[in-house]
Amino acid sequence: MGGVTQHQVIADDPSEILKSPHLDVVPYAARVSMLSERLGIDLSTTIFVLTVIPLCQNRSRHPEMRRIIAAQIAERSDALKAALAEMVAQRLAPLTRPGQVDVMADVVSPLVGDVISALIGVPVRLKDSGHISRVFSQVIGVSKRRKLEQELRDLRAALTEAFPDADDLVIGMKLSLAILGRDALMGTLGCSLHHVIAQGEGRAFDQINWPDSPQRTGVPYIDRVALCPVSVAGKTYEPDTVLRSDLARFEQSDDARASMSFFGAGAHLCLGRAISLELWKAMMADLRASGMQARVRHYSLRRDDVFHVPETFILEMF
Repeated sequence: MGGVTQHQVIADDPSEILKSPHLDVVPYAARVSMLSERLGIDLSTTIFVLTVIPLCQNRSRHPEMRRIIAAQIAERSDALKAALAEMVAQRLAPLTRPGQVDVMADVVSPLVGDVISALIGVPVRLKDSGHISRVFSQVIGVSKRRKLEQELRDLRAALTEAFPDADDLVIGMKLSLAILGRDALMGTLGCSLHHVIAQGEGRAFDQINWPDSPQRTGVPYIDRVALCPVSVAGKTYEPDTVLRSDLARFEQSDDARASMSFFGAGAHLCLGRAISLELWKAMMADLRASGMQARVRHYSLRRDDVFHVPETFILEMF
C-alpha cells in the first residue's frame, strides 16, 4: 500500500466511514518499517507497538487484540473507579481556589497520568513523556522519532520489570493503553473544559450547565483505507485510497448525543469510553460544587497532525 492517496472526506455522518466493511485501518506498522529502513534508524519498539495496538490491526487480528485489551481494562476498572473521586478531588484542587492556573500542567496532565497509571499498573508521569502518542504521526522528524522510540523502550522496560511473568502481548497491551490514553484523553478533557468554561465565563461554576459528556474531542479524525472500490457520501473511491472520518464535525452539532460519536463506532468503538465518561462526570460534579468562577487568560492548541491538545490553557480563578 505504498501508493495510497489521501482524500479528506466530510460526510453528513462521519461514522459511515468507520462502519463500512469495505474500509480497514491504514498500515501504520508497514509505514514505520519502511521509514526505519529508509532512514537507517532503529524503530523496532515503535513497530512492535503498532503491531499490537488494537486500533492499528486489520480485520483479521483486530477482534483478538481488542478482546485482550478489554480484559486488561476490566481487570483494573474496579480499582480505578474506587480511586476516581479522590484522584479528581486532588488534581482539581487548583481550580477550587483563587489564583492563576496552568490547566494542562497542573490539572489535566497529572489527572490523566493517575488514570493511565491505575490502568496499566505502573506510574506514568505524563509531563515527563511528551512523545509516546506521536506514534501515529506522519510528519514528526527524525529527532522526535528517536525520542519517541526511547520513551517507548523505557516504558516497555518498566512494564517488563513490574510484570516479569507477562508475555510480550500483555506488555504490548499495557503500552497500548498508555499510548491511546495519553493525548486522546488529555486533549478531550482540556478542549472540553475550555469550551464549557469559555461559554460560561462571567458565571459561577454552580450556575453553569455542565454537560454530562465532553463536548470537544482530542481525536479530530480517524483514517481508513479502501479495500475495494467503495462509495462514501455519494462518491466512489478506488482501492488503497485513504479516507478520513472527520470526528471534529460532531463538535458543531446542536444534538447533545452527537458527542457520543467522538468515541467511534462499530468494531472500533473506544474501549475507554465508560472510564472517560465517569471521569468527566466526576470532574463536572467537583467543579460545580466549588462555586468558583474562571476567566480564560490564554488558550491555544499545540501543532499536532494527529490530536487536538491544548498547548496553553491558563485560567484566572476567583
